[in-house]
Amino acid sequence: MSVIRSFLSNRKGASAVEFAIIAPFLLLLVAAIIAYGSLFATSLSLQQLGAEAARATIGGLSDTERENLALVRINELAGSYPLLRADRLSFEFDDGAGNSAVRLSYVTTDHPAYVLKGLIPLPPSPLTYSMAVTDGDGAGS
Repeated sequence: MSVIRSFLSNRKGASAVEFAIIAPFLLLLVAAIIAYGSLFATSLSLQQLGAEAARATIGGLSDTERENLALVRINELAGSYPLLRADRLSFEFDDGAGNSAVRLSYVTTDHPAYVLKGLIPLPPSPLTYSMAVTDGDGAGS
């Protein structure tokens, strides 16, 4: 009987058991923070690239020139964003009513955050960003 009492009153190893219970949740929390942080950084990079491309269209005099200016600006800057891969990026241009609209889509299925897809909720792929600016030729005034 004293052996059982001494076993039940012994607290050695309790911390290890508590850590073994809590550790998976803590590791998942840290992984989720890193995953969401990288997704937010990717989204902000996409927004910045789209804004730069839209601003580049202001100097164009025709629809074709505006589209080419946006595409050239995207190609110039795409390599400077380490979280964006050029082969996952798609570009659309719409020019009408005195505005130039740039729309970028980025396929995130190969993004490192999607390793945790079944464990945490993640945004659907692709991430998209659109920006419209008034054309520089004054047609919108």
